Amino acid sequence: MRRLVGMEIVDEDSSNVNVHFLLDATSLSPEKILKRMSSIALGMFRDTLNTLTSEDKSVLQTIPNRDDEIDRQYFLLVRLIRSTMVDKKLANALNLENIDILDYRIAANLLEAAGDTIVELSNSITDISLSKTDLKKIYDIAKEIEKIHEKSIEAFIENDRLLAIEAIALHRSYQKKISDIRSSLEPKKQVSIELLDLVYTVDKIARCWADVADLVQPVYGH
Repeated sequence: MRRLVGMEIVDEDSSNVNVHFLLDATSLSPEKILKRMSSIALGMFRDTLNTLTSEDKSVLQTIPNRDDEIDRQYFLLVRLIRSTMVDKKLANALNLENIDILDYRIAANLLEAAGDTIVELSNSITDISLSKTDLKKIYDIAKEIEKIHEKSIEAFIENDRLLAIEAIALHRSYQKKISDIRSSLEPKKQVSIELLDLVYTVDKIARCWADVADLVQPVYGH
């Protein structure tokens, strides 16, 4: 129940629990909820990434709890989206068309998936035994993902196709660098599985955020 925003227990016995959704849907905003999910996810990513070049890894212990908050916000947004699908007045009040409702659901799902993957990344780093050189290499390439995230979310919320194109271009540039790193690792017989796993996990996060930018539709003139 702690993961469900706005749900309160109104009655319970040994075999049943009755809950009620207490929040007023008209007071909620899909945009604000998505921004909050985005902010939490980016903070998680930055803090996790910083531990690659730091001796202090205590912040990694906070990552799962912060992901729980993303899950709560995701539940809230899904609840709001479902309400708008059955209540056209609410959809009109929130200025949401059917395509907007679908896109917000997909964008929220991508951010929720990114949060889960960041938890995977933090778990991988906790007991990692890579050299500082390898860790710095991952850190430098992964830092570029922050720009992809920021541009993708802004492009989606502002419905800015040009900004979305920038985000997609950044992701392609990042993919080229990731591909170069993989190519340099493949010939080595003693390549570390830990290093490959880190590269793969970071790439999964980047794809989640780039996919948000892909949701921004081209605006055609009449």
